[in-house]
Amino acid sequence: MIALSAGPGSSRSADRAADEGFVDPRKAKLPGPHRFRLGLEFMYIRLTRAIGDDGRRQRFHFAPIMIEAAYHGQFVKYLMVRPSVAIGANAGNSWAAMLFIIHPALHIGYQGPRLGVAAGYGWFSPLVYLANAIDPVRGGLGAPAILNNHHVNGEISLTTKVDRGAIYVAARFGAVTSHVIHYDIDKRRWFPLVMASVGWYFGDGSKQKKWQRQRELRRSVR
Repeated sequence: MIALSAGPGSSRSADRAADEGFVDPRKAKLPGPHRFRLGLEFMYIRLTRAIGDDGRRQRFHFAPIMIEAAYHGQFVKYLMVRPSVAIGANAGNSWAAMLFIIHPALHIGYQGPRLGVAAGYGWFSPLVYLANAIDPVRGGLGAPAILNNHHVNGEISLTTKVDRGAIYVAARFGAVTSHVIHYDIDKRRWFPLVMASVGWYFGDGSKQKKWQRQRELRRSVR
């Protein structure tokens, strides 16, 4: 029989093991201070509708699918700051009026080992637009263009630890103010906004944490 000590020496051994990179795989860790992520971002807005000369009505939808790149900064343990930029194409039936979209955004909030809650602000715009452009395959009526779009939103996210990276999924709900150009409409108005994203965080922050521990050790020696 071998007895294992649970005294102060064992706690020091555990701390030393953590410093050397040995961690309990059953425990979720807080994100490192600096992480980068790449994923897909989805957005949906229910837009205005048009009425043809024959009385037929058509509702238009804005539904871009974008590639998103983001930097995740973790401060004072649980505070998260994340600037991001996304670019992609509109898959909704308003694509003829606005096809390619760019979307920078900023989110600030709480980020734990798994759950994240944040508030965000973003701006997006079509790179090129042609209001009332017609898609003859899907309806045949002119599509709206929305310009100079500013949105606010709330976000909830889940991050799963996988080896030295992490898979994340996020859902966002908010409102966007847009300059709408659609036949006789040429004004600013608000729309409900739904967004989602999924992708991959690169690295688990272990290198940054090790570098920080080494820097603190050098300071203590001085």
